[in-house]
Order: sequence, then structure tokens, then C-alpha cells
Amino acid sequence: MNVKFKWIGGATFILSINNLRIAIDPVLCKQGTVQDFFWFKSKRTEQPIYNKNDFENIDLWLITHNHDDHLDDIGISKISKLSNAVCNKNSFKKLKKRGIENLTVLKRNETKNYKLKNYEIKIEAVTAIHGINPVSALLAGKGNGYYLIISNKQEKVRIYITGDTVYKSKIIKRFRDRKIDLLIPNMGAAKKGSWIMTLTLNSEMLKKMIYKLNPKIIIPVHYGTFEHYKEPVEVIKNIRDKRIKIVEIGCEKTFIFDNILFTR
Repeated sequence: MNVKFKWIGGATFILSINNLRIAIDPVLCKQGTVQDFFWFKSKRTEQPIYNKNDFENIDLWLITHNHDDHLDDIGISKISKLSNAVCNKNSFKKLKKRGIENLTVLKRNETKNYKLKNYEIKIEAVTAIHGINPVSALLAGKGNGYYLIISNKQEKVRIYITGDTVYKSKIIKRFRDRKIDLLIPNMGAAKKGSWIMTLTLNSEMLKKMIYKLNPKIIIPVHYGTFEHYKEPVEVIKNIRDKRIKIVEIGCEKTFIFDNILFTR
């Protein structure tokens, strides 16, 4: 199965499998935009890069949570009312207010099944803990990660999108005996070194996650784009794992999972 991955910047990316298109967390504010997170402010340091057609004909949107660096007004404007959308509880009102109708709210461990363009898609909301400090995680609020199984009659691919989380053993335990073909981790070590403490994965956490989950391919996102993303991509590269694929903002790459059969 061929999976095309296009990184728009930050947490925003698009997955394409033939004519099936899935988009995640649209935040499209311009470089220089300052976002107010109440307990801190952060400037966008890189421009999102996308074409006018990138967000057309999206079959399924996945929204991990409602923070402005994952879901902003420009991003929401790209969500067609005809698209299916899966979100967590705290992003539902934000989306509903903008007229998005085909919304499904998933709590942790809940699942939703779709049949779209000859593919069966099983979506499971998995735990995302948005902070190494329990107080910071509580203030940051709940978000979702997503585990996807996308299949047709011949093959399937299993994708884990972490959302904004840090490494915790209870998250890893959820994946016991599960296969992960593609891991998309939200990196950046957000707010590392501040009183708030680290809010997203850093390279050391990613190394542990890779060791425990043994994914076939890892495509990091959520680094560089905003001031509060503190760990640069060079630190991720220093992990020196050939399974880690760095995709530049605005670029699309194809990854082939040619040994994944539906019967496996």
C-alpha cells in the first residue's frame, strides 16, 4: 500500500492512499502570527506551505484538540461541510460553531468505522498526555491521539498519530501486541526549560517510543513551526535511526508498505 504524506507545517499534514485523503489538525495562520495560550504567547516562525487544491476533496479530518497551534480559524475554513470529521470533546464546539456538520466525538479508547472509496477505516482515539508535569497536563486539557487501520481486500496499513503527548508507560501499554507501520509523533519538546515543563515529545522520549513500539517508518511533525517548540530537527536527526524520515514543509513523499496483506 502506497501512503503519500504531505507536511503543511506544525501539526498539519495530509495522508493520501490513492484517492482517499485524510487531513489532520489544520492550523494555517501566517508566519509572524502571535497566538495567546493564556499562560504564554507564541509566535509562528515558519510559513505554512500548501497549494489551493491541497484541502479540496478531503474525505476525513482528524482533530486532536482545540489549541490554536492545531486548529485555527483559517484552518477550519478549509474543512468542507461534506467531509467527515473526528474530534475530541474540547474541539467539538469550535468546529460546530463554524458550521461543520459531520462530526464524531471520540473519547479515549472509543472507535469509529468508515467505509470510504473502497477502503475500510477503523479509528481509535488513544490517550495523549499533554505535559510531563501532571499540573501542566491538567491545565493543557485533554487531547486525542489516533490509531488508524486502513484496509481494502488486499492490504492494510496501521498508523499511529500521537497528538500532543509525552512518553508515558500507560500509553505504550495500550499498543501491546499491536503493529504500527507508520508512526507520526508530535515533537518539538514544547515549553522545555520553562516553569510549565515539557508538553510534547522530545528526542529521548521518541527513542524510547520507537524501541517499545517498533514502527516500520517514523515521520516526525510539530517541530520548528512555533516559538514554544524548543527542540530543533537536528536533535531528531541525531537519533540516527534509518526508519526516521524527515519531510520538509510543503513537500510530499510516498512511502511503500508492500508487505502488508489483509490476511496477515
